[in-house]
Amino acid sequence: MSPGRIVDLSQPVGAGTPVFPGDGPVRVTVLDVGSVNLSRIDLSVHTGTHMDAPFHFFSGAETIDRIPLERCVGPARRIDLRGIGAGTEIRREHLATRPDAPLRAHAAILHTGWSKQWGAPRYFTDHPCLGADAAQFLVDCGVQLVGVDMPSVDCAPYPAHQILLRAGVPIVENLTNLDAIGADLFQIVVLPLKLAGRDGSPVRAVAMV
Repeated sequence: MSPGRIVDLSQPVGAGTPVFPGDGPVRVTVLDVGSVNLSRIDLSVHTGTHMDAPFHFFSGAETIDRIPLERCVGPARRIDLRGIGAGTEIRREHLATRPDAPLRAHAAILHTGWSKQWGAPRYFTDHPCLGADAAQFLVDCGVQLVGVDMPSVDCAPYPAHQILLRAGVPIVENLTNLDAIGADLFQIVVLPLKLAGRDGSPVRAVAMV
């Protein structure tokens, strides 16, 4: 089966990649081993486009290597929130097409346009945040994966993280290129590294249209 058109939704990772405040810079070391190219990389597992596992907030919950791959692949709905301003709380009514309408999708991808701020100082400080009622709405709709084009799905004290991860819904952050998908319904593939016992992982996220 042809995958159709593939759109890369991932930020590049390298020595200059912006990182969440406090996570420390990405360090790339070129190892001298003679006739081959070999590198070593040191980075937070929440660098670049990455997935948060429930263990990120809840000890004893699923670690990144235990998230079923079925949650990482499937039909997705892109929700256009590009009218949301900086620092705005995303509420339930922003996500529902009608007050009584369920969101019928395996994955909900929130397209705020904030990825255009990538590399700017305000990228990590002024982004919109998913409110608790909106996060609960996604859980109630049966969404299995939530992705955002922001550095975090919310801000301290992190109500959306807690609601989604407590329900076993992985969160993908720092998505980019969402406007290139060209459709609101598509297939998404977001595969984390199988890092044993860890709280998250960088991912290569793609849309198949």
